[in-house]
Amino acid sequence: KDRLDLHVIRQPRTLPMQAHFNALLGQVQTERYMLLCHDDYLARPDALQLADQALDESPDVPAVYCNLAYVNAAKRPLSTRHFPRGRRFSAEEAGRETLRTGRNMFGIPLGVRRSALGALRYDPTFHYAMDVDLSWAMARGQMLAHIPEPLLANRYRAGNTTWTLLDRSRTEFLALAAKYAVPLGPMGETRLSARLWAVNQQKKVFGLYGRAVEWLG
Repeated sequence: KDRLDLHVIRQPRTLPMQAHFNALLGQVQTERYMLLCHDDYLARPDALQLADQALDESPDVPAVYCNLAYVNAAKRPLSTRHFPRGRRFSAEEAGRETLRTGRNMFGIPLGVRRSALGALRYDPTFHYAMDVDLSWAMARGQMLAHIPEPLLANRYRAGNTTWTLLDRSRTEFLALAAKYAVPLGPMGETRLSARLWAVNQQKKVFGLYGRAVEWLG
């Protein structure tokens, strides 16, 4: 059987999540990489192979994304998120759509070019929207690749950090709009606040649904 060549990195002290991610990004040595949180996983064994293929076919794109499978703590399927886009999409449009809908319209990167990341790291301004910000910053004015298959499983469970960050959503989305020069105006801010409130309630209900599925076995 094939064996993975693992390099285990132990930090000298416990780091906050964002600082830990940035420390890991500083350790990347390959031209292509992905950052996978401990509670998420590859939904198909050929996921990385498909990511490599997509990057080979589009040498101009900084990263490739995919649809997402939502599962509970026991890995039982809950739902699938299909992104309404083609195999190539505009980073600028995804960022603006994120501000319009109150949801991350990039998704989770399945493969990233280290040359595209460069010196960029997670901006300490953002926690709830940190993934959106880095995706947007890395690909400003460029196209990104998309694989219309659920290749990453995103686990919903009680211990997810997302639940502790929901209250930051409005502040951080307004900061995103300012950073990427997307004018909102007073009415736009009001609409964004309403959308984020609705999205947060949906996430809470979905979290309860995931726990119910787990409880029912």
